[in-house]
Amino acid sequence: MAVKGTRKLNKAISAVLAPFGIAGAKLSDEYSYHYDTEKIYYKVTENAIEDIWFLEFIEERFGYKPKYPFVMSLLHEVGHHEANDEIEGALLDFCLMEKQRIYEEMETADEEESKKLEWQYFNLPDEIMATAWAVNFSKNNPDMIEQMWEKMRNAFYKFYNANGLNIAVGGE
Repeated sequence: MAVKGTRKLNKAISAVLAPFGIAGAKLSDEYSYHYDTEKIYYKVTENAIEDIWFLEFIEERFGYKPKYPFVMSLLHEVGHHEANDEIEGALLDFCLMEKQRIYEEMETADEEESKKLEWQYFNLPDEIMATAWAVNFSKNNPDMIEQMWEKMRNAFYKFYNANGLNIAVGGE
């Protein structure tokens, strides 16, 4: 089944991320940043349990509650672009090995175990640095966060309507 309006949504989000030096954004089934292409991959649902846990983690760890969860998730990926230059060598190897271990354990974990594993993931050096960057940026630039969301909101509504989805987006 083809997803209608993906190109327009990718274009709208890419435009918002361009000032950060991000080469583009592309719809996917998870959030990620690809260092080799400098692209961010994003998903359009934010009610998945791991998204909820990510917001809980931010509030617990940083004392911050994002107004627009989608923008925070994007900024976390921008944080990988902005803040992770010093993640290399043994530290990078550690992060990659731990991520592999966590992914493998998640395959058989129940919800309680999954949450603990997600928290371990969120606390990995490269992940915590990206989140810290995103939170600091959000706290210091609330007007820009509002503008980012405003620039993407219409594209989201058009995307959802074109695909027959009835999902609230961005903290609304």
